[in-house]
Amino acid sequence: MQRTVWRRAGLGLGLAGLCLALASCGGGSDKYRPGIRYNPISPLGEPLAAPTRDADAYRAAMRDWFARTDTDHDGKLSLAEFTAEADRVFSLYDLNRDGYITSYELTQYRVGLPTHTAPADSGRRLRPGRIDMSPDEAATARLDGRGRADYRMGIDPVMSADSNADFRVTPDELRAEAARRHAIMDGNGDGFVSLSEFMEQAEGPMRAWATE
Repeated sequence: MQRTVWRRAGLGLGLAGLCLALASCGGGSDKYRPGIRYNPISPLGEPLAAPTRDADAYRAAMRDWFARTDTDHDGKLSLAEFTAEADRVFSLYDLNRDGYITSYELTQYRVGLPTHTAPADSGRRLRPGRIDMSPDEAATARLDGRGRADYRMGIDPVMSADSNADFRVTPDELRAEAARRHAIMDGNGDGFVSLSEFMEQAEGPMRAWATE
């Protein structure tokens, strides 16, 4: 079976793992693969729209996030803009305003959004076993019945910022994680993330499933 290797897997499933909610039923009009719902999530873990089987709607939500984050409207994201976005979402996630984000707060924030929906597959796991993961991603992923990594379960893009493993994220940790992700998406190393570079990462799950 052909294997699809993602470029720069270090961005990992923090973005891409949250970009797919795998549904148990078939159907749908998505040209890549029926039964897959695309879940628009920002690189810093903010749900942007309800999960959809419409690939174009998914792309539109991701592009809208890019446009909002590109505050100087020059068509690319600087590290300063990415850092400002980290500060913005930190204030959303820190529900009790104690200067830390916990996994409980993060879950409560996401569940409370109007875009939140229950998992479509009711716990059933579909696994694209051919997709390569980084060692860190594979170590944190659930496994299916054959011992292969469950693609949906990657490293959360917010809680992965917990660099000292104290189960909470500070503003500085989230800014550092934002800088790491910005560098990974900056494919040509010019210090900026263009829309095409961003969408290349955002559409990675689509390309992976399309080859199966």
